[in-house]
Amino acid sequence: MVNEQYAGAVIRFSGIVQGVGFRPFVFKNARRFHLKGSVCNTGTGVLIKIDGEKRNIERFFKEVCTHPPVLAEIHTSSLSYCKPHGFKKFTIVKSTESNAGFTPVSPDIATCSDCLHDIFNPGDRRYGYPFTNCTNCGPRFTIIRAIPYDRKNTTMSVFPMCADCLDEYEDPDNRRHHAQPNACPLCGPSLKLVCADGTEAPGNPVTRTAEMLYEGKIVAVKGLGGYHLAVYPHHQRAVQLLRERKKRQGKPFALMVKNLDTAKKYCLVDEKAETLLESLERPIVLLERAQNAASLSPEIAPDTSLLGIMFPYTPLHHILLEEGPEILIMTSANLAEEPLAFRDDDAFRRIYGIADAFLTHNRDIERPCDDSVLLTVRGMVVPIRRSRGFVPRSIDIGDYEHQVFAAGAFEKNTFCVVKNGKAYLSHHIGDLDNEKSVDAYIQGVHDFIHMFRIKPAAVACDLHPDYISTRLAEDLAEKLSVPLFYIQHHHAHIASVLGEKKIEKTVIGVAFDGTGFGTNKTIWGGEFLIANTQDFERAGHFASVPMPGGEKSIIETDRMAVSYLITAYGSASDIPSFRFIEEFDQNRLKLIEKIILSGTKNRSYQLNCPLTSSCGRLFDAVSALLGLCTKPAYDAQGAILLETEACGFEHLLAPYSYTIDSEGVLHFEQMIREIVDDIKKEVSGKIISQKFHSTIILSGAEMCRRIREETGIGTVALSGGVFQNRYMIRYFIQQFKEDGFSVLFHSLVPPNDGGISLGQGIVALNRLRGGKKLCV
Repeated sequence: MVNEQYAGAVIRFSGIVQGVGFRPFVFKNARRFHLKGSVCNTGTGVLIKIDGEKRNIERFFKEVCTHPPVLAEIHTSSLSYCKPHGFKKFTIVKSTESNAGFTPVSPDIATCSDCLHDIFNPGDRRYGYPFTNCTNCGPRFTIIRAIPYDRKNTTMSVFPMCADCLDEYEDPDNRRHHAQPNACPLCGPSLKLVCADGTEAPGNPVTRTAEMLYEGKIVAVKGLGGYHLAVYPHHQRAVQLLRERKKRQGKPFALMVKNLDTAKKYCLVDEKAETLLESLERPIVLLERAQNAASLSPEIAPDTSLLGIMFPYTPLHHILLEEGPEILIMTSANLAEEPLAFRDDDAFRRIYGIADAFLTHNRDIERPCDDSVLLTVRGMVVPIRRSRGFVPRSIDIGDYEHQVFAAGAFEKNTFCVVKNGKAYLSHHIGDLDNEKSVDAYIQGVHDFIHMFRIKPAAVACDLHPDYISTRLAEDLAEKLSVPLFYIQHHHAHIASVLGEKKIEKTVIGVAFDGTGFGTNKTIWGGEFLIANTQDFERAGHFASVPMPGGEKSIIETDRMAVSYLITAYGSASDIPSFRFIEEFDQNRLKLIEKIILSGTKNRSYQLNCPLTSSCGRLFDAVSALLGLCTKPAYDAQGAILLETEACGFEHLLAPYSYTIDSEGVLHFEQMIREIVDDIKKEVSGKIISQKFHSTIILSGAEMCRRIREETGIGTVALSGGVFQNRYMIRYFIQQFKEDGFSVLFHSLVPPNDGGISLGQGIVALNRLRGGKKLCV
C-alpha cells in the first residue's frame, strides 16, 4: 500500500549559510525529524534533497527557517515537493561549484567559549594552541579565496588534516563537523617570533613576546585581518617610541584588555557597552575613562577623554593576554594613513624599523580587515568604522532588482556592491591619498565583484571630479558600458541613513561634515537638504566663507580662523587685539588676507581660495581661536579637541547670536565676534566650547523648523562626520524630538564618509528604476 503522506522534497537556502555550521545543523535536524536525504553547498547557497513524511518535512523546514545556527543569515528559502528520491539515509555530500550565482560569506567571528575551554584545558590536545576554532567561531572572510566555502577554497588548503582532526570534521555530532579551518598542533598553522634582524627567537613565542612587551618593546602581532603593533601601555617610553616610529602624533591608539574586569578597571562600562564588547563581532568600543586610567601612558589618547577598548578575539590574543599584560595597545600595523599590513613579506618590509619583533604564523591572510569601531551615546550605538566582524554581512535595503557598484568617497573609503536588495559594504580601506591605499582599493573592488559575482547595471560615484574613487568609477563604467551616476556628497550622506532604515519618503536632511563638492562648484559641509532616495534640493546652508589656500586651510586651520575673523570684522586691521591675533605672524596674516581679497574679487582664484559652507571648517576655526589646534596632526583633531574642551556638557546653554536670512543662509559673524569678546574676557574654553556647540545645535534646529513650516516635512535625517561628536548627536536628537520631529540617525553604517558608498548605491538604484521624484 502506497503511503500518500511520504514524499520527496527539494529545499534551497541562500544567504550566509556556508561556513556557519549550517550543513551539520541540517543533518541533526533531519535525523530529529526522521528524514533521509542529502545536503550540500552550492555556488548559490545550500541545497537539500529529502525524503520523508510531509508533516515531518514541513516541521523540519520551519525549524531550519526559524531557528538557524547563530551565525547564519537566511536571505531566501524555498520548499518544493516531488516524488521520493529513494534515499536510504541522510548524508552531507561534496559541494557543487557553479559560476551562476553566489553565496554571501560570513564575517570573521571571535573565539567561542567552547574553544576557549579547549585552549586553557591542560588535558585537551589543543591546549595552548593559537589556531583553535570550530563551526561557531574563527576566520571566514579573511581566509576564503573562492566560493563555495570549502577548505580547498581557503588559505587553510595547504594544511591537510591529521586523522583526529579529520574524524572531528566528518563527525556530524562534533562541533567541528565541516569546520573548514579546523586544525591542531599536529597538522595546522604554527607560530613563531621573528626578531628585527630576521632570526627566529628561541623558546615559546608567546612567552618571549610577553617578556618583550614588559621590557618596553614594540611587537607586531599577526591577527585575523592583518598585523597589530602591540605595546605595554604602562611603559611610557615604549608608547612615545611607537608614536615616533609610526609617525602618528596625537591620534588615539586602541587598547585590548583581557576581560570585562580589566575593562572596568580603566573605563566606565555600562550595560550597553558590555554587550558590545562581548559580542561576536568584538569591536573597539569608545568608552569614558575611569579614574584608574591615569596609570596608563597619557600618550595613548591625549586629545580625548575616551579610550578605545576591545576584547581579545583570536586564540592567540587570549593566550598572549593570559601570559603577558592584561592590557595592551593594539594599533594597526602601518605607517600613518597607509593601509593595514597583512601579507607577511609586505609587513616585514613596511613595519621594519617600527617593530622590534614579529609574532607571526604561516596561515595566510587572503584580504585585510581592520577592527571595527563603535560609539555609544545615551543607549544608541553609532558605528564609526564598520569592518571586521561586520563585513561582508549584508544590509537589507528593500526590494531592488538591479545590481550596482558604488565607489565611495575619498576619505575613510569603503565601496559597496548591491545585489538582490542587499548592500554589501567593503571593509575599511581608508583615505585614498597614497599609492598603497589606492592599490588596496583596486584589489578590494576586484575581489568583491568576483566574490559576489556582480554584474552592475550602473556605477555610482562622488560628484567631486578629482577623487580617485570617482576616476576609477568612470573607468569601470566605461569598461562595462553602463550608466555612471554622479551623486552629490551630502545627498549620499542622507541617502545612507534612508537606505539603512529602508525609507523612501522625503525628509529634511542635515548633513554636517568637512568637505563635499557642491552642485555650484563650491565646498559644502553645513547643509540642510530636502531629500529622498533619488533627488534633493538645497533648502539651507551655513554662510560660505573663503578657504584661503584651498586644502592648505585643512592642514593649517588657523587660516580658517582668520577667514572667519575677516568675514566677521571686514578686514584684518579691524580685528580687535586678542591672544590669537597677538601671536599670529603679521606678515602671514597680511598674505592670508590678500589671498581672501583676491579670491573675493576674482573667482578665477577659486582653486586657491574656494568658498566653503563647511561645518567642519567652522569647528576648525573656533578650535584655532581658542588655541586648541592650529596645525592638526590628523583628520579632525581640532574638532576632537573642541569636543573634549566641552567636557561636562550636561545641557544646552544660551547660544551665541546668529541669523538666518530669507534665502535660508545661516550666518555666524556675530557668534565669532562674541567668541572673541569671551576670549578677551578670559571666559573659560569649556564654557565657550559648550556655548559654541549649543549655537550650532539650536540654530540648526531653528533652520529645520523653518523648513518644516514651508514644506510640512516632519522627519529629519542626520549624517556627516560632525555627527561622530557625542554632544552633536545627543543634543541635536534631543532638540529635534522636543520640537516634534521624527529623527533618523545611523545604526548600521558610519555617519562619516565610511557610510557614503551605501548612499551612493541607494540613489543609483532609485534613479535606475525611476524612483520617487522629489515633491514638496
